Amino acid sequence: MGRAPARIEVTSRLRWVRLDQMKVNPQAQRVLDRAWADELARDFDPDLMGFIHVSLRDGWYYIVDGQHRRDAAMTFLGSDQQVQCHVYEGLTCAQEAELFLELNRTKRQGPMGRYKVALTAGKPVETDIDRIVRALGLQIGANPALEEIGCVTTLVGVYRKHGPGSLGFALRVIRDTYGYDGFKREPIAALALIKDRYGDGIDEARLASRLARKGLVELRRAAKSMREATGNPADQCYAHTMVAFYNRGTGKRIDPWWNLGAVGGGAS
Repeated sequence: MGRAPARIEVTSRLRWVRLDQMKVNPQAQRVLDRAWADELARDFDPDLMGFIHVSLRDGWYYIVDGQHRRDAAMTFLGSDQQVQCHVYEGLTCAQEAELFLELNRTKRQGPMGRYKVALTAGKPVETDIDRIVRALGLQIGANPALEEIGCVTTLVGVYRKHGPGSLGFALRVIRDTYGYDGFKREPIAALALIKDRYGDGIDEARLASRLARKGLVELRRAAKSMREATGNPADQCYAHTMVAFYNRGTGKRIDPWWNLGAVGGGAS
């Protein structure tokens, strides 16, 4: 049985802190959900708000947990009012992020929020994923206008299952083939499967060229058709379709996907 992850050991003391002396560290906090903060403000009760957790450094109280309650309190009470807080001292930015994870371990969080905080906390998987993505000139985030990759659950899952090499291969091929529109779960997972199975036996440049020639719309259509016909998992159907595209035309072919004993694969 694996050893339980180490928990950060810190102590705090209760102190009254002015709301306008608090700051949010965007690297260690989720993005403020304005609708949720406004809802808290409408039904705000100072006696029920609980304690905000803050980290005192550089003369400011950085919010570790409670930014929505603080925002609601500022709306209801005014920014010059004081509230009781758990105050920690001597924490680094990474330790603040780690403490946030500990305090929110049982709370529902979005995948992107957890990823960002884990990255700031220096978690090895998220840190290496960030390295891989940045090395390819890409970025992770939730802003489509900036063409940020938003499927962090897929990135983490592929990294853990297939390793950094296969993840890098998948992102590189999609970048060179489809661009931003291709950074979705099925294409990423399928390309990682292909790299795992064929290794250096597949020509990356040729694969990118063949996929670009067929286009993302045709890939989705063909993979969907294969899934409906066989009932196989979506990532397997995408992998099958990509390999079929790769083998069309001139050049050395690789073995078809289904004929290599893929789970549930019976089509050729």
